[in-house]
Amino acid sequence: MPLMYENLDPTTRRFALAELDWDEEQHRAHVPDRIRPEAQSEYLARLRDALRYYDDQWLEDHVDELVVDFETRKTRSGGQATARIPTGAARMIAEGDFNRYYMRGVAARAVAEGRQVVEVYRARLSLEPRTVSSELEGTRIPASDLLNELRGLSGDAPAVSRLGKPNSGLSVRMV
Repeated sequence: MPLMYENLDPTTRRFALAELDWDEEQHRAHVPDRIRPEAQSEYLARLRDALRYYDDQWLEDHVDELVVDFETRKTRSGGQATARIPTGAARMIAEGDFNRYYMRGVAARAVAEGRQVVEVYRARLSLEPRTVSSELEGTRIPASDLLNELRGLSGDAPAVSRLGKPNSGLSVRMV
């Protein structure tokens, strides 16, 4: 089930796509490690399509075939082991990347429209949300701080840095 994106409209989509364009122009476009190396450009193309027309559920459905089957992990003893990728890897990749660009789109739109803040909300129903996530719900944060944090240009705002984490179920909306 996709996250509930309260401001996913054509305007926000344009801003989210502009953020992806910015990353590509700056050679900062992030492709998750779990995407096969030869499929990286295909992943970015599918992410672009999802931002333009669809949502994270569509991206999940179209990314699963691009995910590696195994990865190397560190063991408790400091060694390395090869492990099968978890079943929900495609969902976590799709949800995380789509939501990150969506939040950047909302923040960039808020800045462009002269709005000062965006509000954190729970975009995925959770019967037992993490305490850290629950504490953030309803928090209003400066849109420019969120945009810079999610672009990777700053690391100063603790509330902001907790957004965009995998599997948090949180997103932001216009205020």
